[in-house]
Amino acid sequence: MSTGVWLGRLLALGICVCCFSPGASAGPPVAPTDPLPPEEERTRFQLPPGFEIQLVAAEPDIQKPMNLAFDAQGRLWVTHSIEYPFAAEEGRVPRDGLTVLDGIGPDGRATRVTKFAEELNIPIGVLPLPGGREVIVWSIPNIWKLTDTDGDGQADKREVLYGPFDFVDTHGDQNAFRLGPDGWVYACHGFRNASKIKLRGEGDVVLEMQSGNTYRFRPDGSAIEQLTFGQVNPFGQCFDERG
Repeated sequence: MSTGVWLGRLLALGICVCCFSPGASAGPPVAPTDPLPPEEERTRFQLPPGFEIQLVAAEPDIQKPMNLAFDAQGRLWVTHSIEYPFAAEEGRVPRDGLTVLDGIGPDGRATRVTKFAEELNIPIGVLPLPGGREVIVWSIPNIWKLTDTDGDGQADKREVLYGPFDFVDTHGDQNAFRLGPDGWVYACHGFRNASKIKLRGEGDVVLEMQSGNTYRFRPDGSAIEQLTFGQVNPFGQCFDERG
């Protein structure tokens, strides 16, 4: 056998060994990087001319922010989660919360941060009620009304309004709570979930919903009804000037 043939075989063998060597495995598709401080993250945004981005709140005051709404006093209510996307198992105290941000100045930062409620479970939908002491919030597996009865800025009363809702798919669960001009609260029901809902979580099932839909309910827990059918995964809604 000629020297050229042997050299060709040795070269092919070397390529094979190199390709299958454990030390030659590819790195991660995204290079790991350390987290940046919030203020430095803010400076990394690329904005159009004339635009400005401000930092309102960050860890440890909030975790992963999920939904937000302003109340009549101009305070910003923010639901945030550690659990998402996996709901806290039954028997374990959930770690999510609802925080009120107040005193937002010209720089965008909230000067007062109040933990209105803790031990929530992936709280997506949130709607502060008039008066500033009550809020409707979704926390697996129910829609709740939380009330601050003594005025200390923290909820000390919890009532189930509607439930239980399914949460096989948590990312599109009960969301986009909007108070309509008719006094009903409008909401979205997320993809894949099959819910059998009861008034205040007790008694007979009054409404069944499959996958993506929209619905509305009374803020006192007295009635709930379906509006639209067949959406894939509705998330977010609002009223215009025509209602």
